[in-house]
Amino acid sequence: MPVGQCKLCLLTKDLRNSHLMPRSLYKNARGSGSTGNQDPVLITKTSRKKSSYQVTDYVLCGDCEQLFSKNGEAYVMPLATQLNRKFPLWEILKATKPSVRGHRFDAYSYLDTPNVDRDKIAHFAISVFWRASVHTWEQENGDKVRIDLGRKYNEEVRKYLHEEGGVPKNASLQLTVCSDEINQKSFFVPHENQKHKDRTFIFVARGMTFFFRISNTLRGFEERLSIVNNPQRWISVRDCGDPPIWR
Repeated sequence: MPVGQCKLCLLTKDLRNSHLMPRSLYKNARGSGSTGNQDPVLITKTSRKKSSYQVTDYVLCGDCEQLFSKNGEAYVMPLATQLNRKFPLWEILKATKPSVRGHRFDAYSYLDTPNVDRDKIAHFAISVFWRASVHTWEQENGDKVRIDLGRKYNEEVRKYLHEEGGVPKNASLQLTVCSDEINQKSFFVPHENQKHKDRTFIFVARGMTFFFRISNTLRGFEERLSIVNNPQRWISVRDCGDPPIWR
């Protein structure tokens, strides 16, 4: 176990082999058969194959790994689509009347679903975006995974994640719960959304699509639909493939 500076607490400690995306996402993406290769299907720009590879590196100490688990990941992962294909968060929302019914989406405010802990959801999602911004990770084929929130916002987010401050005031985090099977079974690492080149970053975690932007020039809908820095704290539901909401 190497010794180095933990990216979160900034102390020199033993570093764990940290995951960029939670280990449970890989586990739940495995096949359910009893014979043959049950590894998840890894899709890159140039190939499609079954692989057991997981994106990890020595980034965080054990104490900070536990902090991430306690404040978000341990709560959120049981809400994502499971190995048995059940999607608990979607089931909670389907059993609740939304405040807004649109042509292609439903939207649930905090008052509609007070039992859904948005603080833990936000902590989990923002931690993943932050991890992708403060360290360069590597895919199995050598592709690099890195986004850039900027030095100023990296530090603001770090303090929030380390319980030294609140959510940065210029942050917007939107959560769309996907009703389509493809996105419920998929997950991918953070990257800049190519559909709208506005420095919005995105990742999918088996049915949960997160959009994150931190800027002093947020657009109106980014502030209105955010589950942070907004009293309504909306969660929307839609078919994420019709039309695709990310690219």
